[in-house]
Amino acid sequence: MSAPQNPFLQSLIGREYGADHYCWSVLDDLFEIWPHVMAAVAILLTIFNTYLMGPPAYLAGSVLALALQLLSRYVLYRAYVRRGPNASLDRWLSIFWVAAASSGFLWGLCLSLLLVDASPEARVTILTVGCVMIQSASSRAYMAPLPALSQSGLMLSMLLGMTVAQGDYLMVPIAVMFVLFQLAYLRRLIGLRLGQMEADMERTQLLGQLEKTNTELRNANERLARHALTDGLTGLPNRRHLDRSFAELLANANGSGQPFSIVLIDVDHFKRFNDTYGHLAGDACLTAVGKAMIESGVRATDVIARYGGEEFALLLPNTDARTARLVAERMRILIGTINLSHLPGKPAAITASLGIASKKHDEVATEQGLLSLADAALYAAKAEGRDRVRHADDVDLKDRAGRRRA
Repeated sequence: MSAPQNPFLQSLIGREYGADHYCWSVLDDLFEIWPHVMAAVAILLTIFNTYLMGPPAYLAGSVLALALQLLSRYVLYRAYVRRGPNASLDRWLSIFWVAAASSGFLWGLCLSLLLVDASPEARVTILTVGCVMIQSASSRAYMAPLPALSQSGLMLSMLLGMTVAQGDYLMVPIAVMFVLFQLAYLRRLIGLRLGQMEADMERTQLLGQLEKTNTELRNANERLARHALTDGLTGLPNRRHLDRSFAELLANANGSGQPFSIVLIDVDHFKRFNDTYGHLAGDACLTAVGKAMIESGVRATDVIARYGGEEFALLLPNTDARTARLVAERMRILIGTINLSHLPGKPAAITASLGIASKKHDEVATEQGLLSLADAALYAAKAEGRDRVRHADDVDLKDRAGRRRA
């Protein structure tokens, strides 16, 4: 929202177009008690000076008005400081406006009572102090124009009314010139502040847009990273992700002395399945296998990935051979229950062969070594009729050396 063309249309402290945190910071300054203490000291010195030149008739009333002004502002200051975290900004803005007008009235009343029967010398001092206070209020008026104008207007009108009532008509043009000067001064200050607020608003908007752009870019990069490590068909991690995870998890297992297992899973007769039912059915089959593996109860620390073609891999950190056999057997059974009858041609149930290799606690294994062992175990499972689980510990690796899986 843009600032008004007329600076004096700013009703309070920019509430119409300023941010709440900015308005609260301005109120922190406006409710400060020290300016009122300094004003009270200045007026007390004026009262004392007037008293020395001849006791004024309404000295007690003047002191009472000053004390009431200072006490009320102190009470409001303490209440403002102790406000709760859910305090209403609009309510405190209204309270400040009333407080500013009350201060102007009580200051004006205090000085006007001194003017009633003051000597000419004392009148000059009283009016001078009044003008200085109005000027001081104007120096802060750019933060809250209308409340400050209410304060200064009440004070000036009361002083001017008293001097005119005593026959000092020369004060009227002097007051008019003073008011015009104050308005020009205020207009300049308010204009500068509004310009600053507009610049802050634009900066905030630009920062917000930049943050939004950075967030979108970061999300896009994260999506790209996920896509780069995700198999597009099954939604499982791809070979690249598997290789990274394998290296990291096995290094941790070697360093900590924990067991580690890897399971290779191969869908049986998948080429025949593809040739019989078509590649779309083959894709649906692999997707169903990936889903079944996820639902087989693996841990969050385990990694299931598509290894390539119809082959999958399962990394099992901190898992010994016995536990790995149980996990693989549970997975084999679940894959065998996959229902593909909704596909064209109503394919029969599928099966899978699984090969396992494990590292014991006190061993140090390599990725290639475990993969070779798991691959040999998988070959043994297929050679023995498929749809079964074999562990490398149960396979005669010498008999399998140099041979290829069917």
